[in-house]
Parts: sequence; structure tokens; C-alpha cells
Amino acid sequence: MSVTVSPSARRADLDWIRVGAFGLLILYHVALVYAPWDWHVHSRHYLEWLRDGALVTNPWRLTLLFLVSGAALRLMSRRLTPGAVLKARIARLAPPFLFGVLVLVPPQAWIEAMAKGSWHQGLGAWWLNQFSPANLETLPLNHLWFVLYIAVYSLAAIALLAQPAALARLEKALAWATSGWRLLVLPIVYLGLVRQFLFWRWGLTNHLTSDWYNHAISLAAFLAGFALVGQDGFWRSLERQRWVALSLALIALPLLMALEVHPGGMAFDGSVKAGMFALDQWATIAAILGFGSRHLRRADSPILRYLNQAIFPCYLIHQTLLVAAGYLLLRIGLPLWIEAPALVAITLGGSLAVYELVRRVDPIRPIWGLKPLKARGAVSRMPAPASTPAPAERSAEAA
Repeated sequence: MSVTVSPSARRADLDWIRVGAFGLLILYHVALVYAPWDWHVHSRHYLEWLRDGALVTNPWRLTLLFLVSGAALRLMSRRLTPGAVLKARIARLAPPFLFGVLVLVPPQAWIEAMAKGSWHQGLGAWWLNQFSPANLETLPLNHLWFVLYIAVYSLAAIALLAQPAALARLEKALAWATSGWRLLVLPIVYLGLVRQFLFWRWGLTNHLTSDWYNHAISLAAFLAGFALVGQDGFWRSLERQRWVALSLALIALPLLMALEVHPGGMAFDGSVKAGMFALDQWATIAAILGFGSRHLRRADSPILRYLNQAIFPCYLIHQTLLVAAGYLLLRIGLPLWIEAPALVAITLGGSLAVYELVRRVDPIRPIWGLKPLKARGAVSRMPAPASTPAPAERSAEAA
């Protein structure tokens, strides 16, 4: 039997999906060391098959993360005033972002410049060069672009919270657009049109002011998650159509791979490939959400709570560890079967080790995206009707 949801319910399924998606993202970054594209560091072991292998997650991974992040923000903001949500977002995202830009990203950029032969001085000299007035406009954010986008998209969601009538209209429109057959058809049409008409012009830049294709996908996903997480009909439809969505995804992926390498993929101005990309993108997301809602809604556990707390600090540190470890390991010249597992172990194990350290040191917890252990003080909340029951525990994280 399908389980309904309200904005006050804890969503273990969304927590599991969030942890899984971030875990995949970290492994994807490790794979980029061996992929046929330019990245911060590169192994001498070149894996051409990753060109197709990346398509297993590329179309949907980040879109799913933005959708789940929007849903988590809505659960976190239950009965809070817009001002309280804004304050919580600033406290959650601003310190890690500034810390990351100032401390975590510079070693990555320095190692990349050293590896590619464009810099031959120490890290201190690199830091002073990067933060000189002449270079501030081109300051690298690397993986922290995601944190910046979440912060900006949160402002849009908070603006909706401040306009209940506008939010209600959005919820009604999205509830209609995701009911019945429209659940699978309309999002695919939207994603296909955006892919066809914006991707060719803008591509993916990860620069906030020029990333219009990404915004059309990611902001839409974030606000959709924000508006739909409390819609019972949306989740019931996902559960009913989960097998159809999975079947479509399994069909779309090999066809997308074929279109990617075959010259015919650019027929009709690439619209066939754009449509197949969108089909794979939404069908996979719908399948993950549907199966998650069906089987993981109440699957809370100590492991989930641990990983849910750990994932943001691990995300912040993982790429710095990966780039540093990659640079050192690649100079040793190990065989692939030793080098790649070692890189995964150092990146994941090192990230968890950092989390274990920082979570115990209260003064530095905020710069790693963790609440202070000794935090106190009341939060400004929306008044609730006297008959409203005490809400259940919400999803623990919203980033």
C-alpha cells in the first residue's frame, strides 16, 4: 500500500537518495582522473570507455540532487518564518562556502597549475596571486559551485515562502503537471526542449552568471522538489509508475550511448539525441524517487543518520584530498589495479576521517556545515492552529 506524506514527515527515502547521489558524485570525480576529458589531475592510465560510462549517471545525477535539496529545504522550513529560513540558510551555507574558497580550493588550483606546468612556486605565492585584485574575477570555485547554486536557489524558494499565494499556485500547477500520464511525459518534454535550445548555446559552465542551461534544469528541479515534496498525489503517481519509469530508463540509456557515438545522433539538429537524453534523465529520476518512496520511506537507521551528517563535510573536503592524492600517486607510476582503488580509498576514507575530526571540535563545526554542539536559542516559527498535532521529526539535512 502506498504511504502518504506531509511536509512535516521525516523522509528517510530522500535522505538515502541524497547520500547515494553525493556518494556517486565523489566516485565520479575519482573517475575523472582517468577519463578522456581535461580535469585537475590526470593519470597515465587512460580509460576511453569512461566516455560512454559517464552517461550512466551524467544526465540525471545533479538534477536529482537539486530536486532532493529543494525537497529537504521545504521539510526543514516547516512552520518557520521566511526570515528564520533565510537565517538558517546563511548559517548553514555561508561559512563553508567562504572557508572552502579561501582554504580548500586553492590547494586544488595550485596542484593543477603545478601538474600542468603553468606555475612553479609554492602554495603561499599561489594563494597571494589568486586573491590579488587582478585575479578576483576569475577566482576558481571548483566543486563549490554547487554550494553557491544551492544558496542562490534557496533565496528563490524563500521568496516563494514569503508569497504563500504564489507558492500555492506553483504547487497546484506542478501537481497537475505530474499527475497521471503527465508525470512521465511533461517533464521529459520540458527537459528535451531545454536541452535542444539552450545546451548548444550555453553548455554547462558552472559559472553563476552565464550558466543558463544549467539554471533552466537545476533551478526548475530545486523548486519542483520544494513545491512537490508535500503533494501526496505526486508520490503516489511515482510509486505507481516506478516500473514503467525504470523500463524507459533501461531502454533510453543504451540508445543514448549509441546516439552519442553515431553520426546519426546529430540528425534533425540533434533533437533526437536531446530527446533521448531527456528521456533517460527524467525516467531515471522518476524510477529512483518511486522505488525510494515505496521501499525506503521509513528506512531510518543509525547508519543513515551518521552518513546524512557526514555527507556535507565529506563533499567539502573530498576534491582537495582527491587532487592532492592523485598528484602524488600519479608520480609513483603504480599499475591501474592498485592506483585506482588506492585513490578511492584515500578520497572516501580521508573524507570520513576529516569528518570524524571536525565533528568533535565545536568551534570549527560551522565552517564544515555542521551545527554547533552547544547551539541554543529559539527559532522564529509560524503560528500553528491549536488543533495542529506535533509534527514528526523532519529530514535532517537540507543542503
